[in-house]
Amino acid sequence: MKKIIIFLILFGFSVSLCFAQTVNGDTLTVDGKKILKIWGTHYERGYATGYLVGDKIKYIMEDYFIPTYFMNNSVLYENCRMYYLNNFDVEDKYHSEAQGIIDGMIEAGLDLFSVVLQRDMDSNDVLMVNALVDLVVLIENGEFGCSSISSWGPSTYQDPDLNGAPVITRNMDWTPHPALLENHLLVIHFPSEDNEVNWLSFTFPGFIGGLSALNEDGLSAFMNMGNVNSYPNTEIFHPILFSIRNAIETYDYNGDMNVDPLDVRNAIEDKYQISGSIVHCINNSEALVIECNNESGVEARDDTDNTIIPFNNLAATNHFRKLYPPDYCYRYENISDSLIVNSEITIERSWNLLAGAAGVSSTLHTIQYAPTLNMVKWSTATSGIPAYQNVPTVFDLEELFTLNTSADTEYFKEISLVNTFPNPFYSSASLSFSLPEATNVEIIIFNIKGQKIRKLINEACSYGNHSFMWDGKDDAGNNVVSGIYFYRFETEYKSESGRLILIK
Repeated sequence: MKKIIIFLILFGFSVSLCFAQTVNGDTLTVDGKKILKIWGTHYERGYATGYLVGDKIKYIMEDYFIPTYFMNNSVLYENCRMYYLNNFDVEDKYHSEAQGIIDGMIEAGLDLFSVVLQRDMDSNDVLMVNALVDLVVLIENGEFGCSSISSWGPSTYQDPDLNGAPVITRNMDWTPHPALLENHLLVIHFPSEDNEVNWLSFTFPGFIGGLSALNEDGLSAFMNMGNVNSYPNTEIFHPILFSIRNAIETYDYNGDMNVDPLDVRNAIEDKYQISGSIVHCINNSEALVIECNNESGVEARDDTDNTIIPFNNLAATNHFRKLYPPDYCYRYENISDSLIVNSEITIERSWNLLAGAAGVSSTLHTIQYAPTLNMVKWSTATSGIPAYQNVPTVFDLEELFTLNTSADTEYFKEISLVNTFPNPFYSSASLSFSLPEATNVEIIIFNIKGQKIRKLINEACSYGNHSFMWDGKDDAGNNVVSGIYFYRFETEYKSESGRLILIK
């Protein structure tokens, strides 16, 4: 396996005391790929985005978005914008983030005036860009492909690294416009909101939704366009990329005590989309393909719905296979043929199979994610060369989700006294700690609703190292269900909380 990139250096951006708003962000370039880390509230993350990559956002707006989809026609653009404003509704947090982007661009000294529009770009333009894959059904102008394959269980048993664990490989196919080829971006979010989790997005400057996204709890979602885009239902619409982001960024979106693909399904079902979408999701143990459009609602399929692809594999292209009777798709057929000949999948073969069966000249990103390995690979297209033909950069997710930046020290939490291992865990987890002096120690396990599940210990502990095991049972000795739990650690001089993820 290619050596994993480890981030042990501070990013190169330093915060100046003269800014009206602190810039909660840093940038780094690895293998020619731009990485942006942003932290704080939605507004603060938007502000940092606008300040640090605002010039790229304006470049994509003026050189890609307006000319490609609106032919540099201000009347066409403004009419579509008016339709968006009248028919789409997004959460206040996204309005705040978009305004933060605009304010950050202004603070960076950028001129927001658009020659084509004859006005300054504003936050609604940023939000409209993020509805691009929805609006193409109106403007009928856009090439959005994408394909993916996930494998697990018997399909990946032969890979010594996976040993039955899931892996997903994804081709993101958009028109290879120079503005996109020059501005591949990995954005890593560190939210300060209580109900949000760290997450990342493989994207382009200005696109703040969940096109290709995963979070620190192991849930991922990759969006493909669907092939049926009829919209007879005239409801208030929600951009699909924001529906996906709601699931990825929100901690256990549906509140069922599991962080899994059903969170993505429920986040999509809770809103009304205008276009057709196919969203391929995996977490540490399962995979799901979610199909939705305006006309027929939402359906989800797993490997029991496969007709020509072997079990323990799922594939997604741009054709519905459950929401509507499947149309022929040569890429889906190619994936099926390859799996029928040999259903054994390794990390390397997953990448090569998708490249050979479904790779196209417009593949801008190829992404591979193995949740149990904390590993993600990312390759990007260059002029004339699709992403899957370029050598990927391999990232350690634990390092990506480490905020070793020039952040204000007030942002950082105190160093945890308790170490948990393994986490996630399957049968039991160790909670270990070292005490500088003798004291009484209490550790209590809670579920996501704040209900006490187990009093693990409440006793005097001596100076030095200690370790206690939670076996995934409650106080009555019953096994608890899979999900996310919290521990509360208290001594006479120290109190802290943390998360434990149980997978069965």
